Amino acid sequence: MPEDVAAGLRSSRSATFEAAVRAAVDLGADGDRLLAGLDDLRGWRAVYVMAALGDVDGPWGAAVLRRTIALRGRGTADLRCAALLALAKREKGAASESLAEMVDDADAVVRRYAVMGLAAVGDARAWDAVFARLTATLGRTRTTEEGSDLSPVVLAVVYLLRHVGASDGRAESVVSLLRRRWLRLTERERRWFGQHRPAAATGAGTGGVPALPDPAALQRWLLDHPLFSRPAVV
Repeated sequence: MPEDVAAGLRSSRSATFEAAVRAAVDLGADGDRLLAGLDDLRGWRAVYVMAALGDVDGPWGAAVLRRTIALRGRGTADLRCAALLALAKREKGAASESLAEMVDDADAVVRRYAVMGLAAVGDARAWDAVFARLTATLGRTRTTEEGSDLSPVVLAVVYLLRHVGASDGRAESVVSLLRRRWLRLTERERRWFGQHRPAAATGAGTGGVPALPDPAALQRWLLDHPLFSRPAVV
């Protein structure tokens, strides 16, 4: 019953709260209303609810996610990242404007989640901004190896290749940038290109740079990632 779930969402016991969030997701629109009303939560509970809003449908949650994404200030990064991912999962292409607004955010992790959402579901409106961000990233030496394939470079390339268009020169711009900055990629990023070279689209590489992968295959690869393909709260 929604009343029982509502009580659980206000429980001081972590296990009860988590179970109530999962139950709210199962309620559909009623659960969306309950979760969207939890605007006074702080810390991990607020992040947990933001993530859950990506797995439930209804008329209330999207507005809450957009307000959360627009937050600024110290200590808001985790909350905003959860909201960015949830909005992308929930609204698909309709989330593009909110995602695009965060491409140049001051927080690097927020920027990554924004580009990740765009790479998975976004439209082409942020192409120039993402290309500029990729250019800046590859313009400096990076000393930290990414722990997963979802690096800022990979995510930017997936997004850019999804929207290269047929004849506007965008594919050539991506190829040229990668050729010039190939040695700035990490070993893991270069391995990623090698793994995704089959079904290459536009422009074969030279000097060790592989041909560009198929944009549709890249999108499927990202949407199959557990962040998108699995529920956030289980």
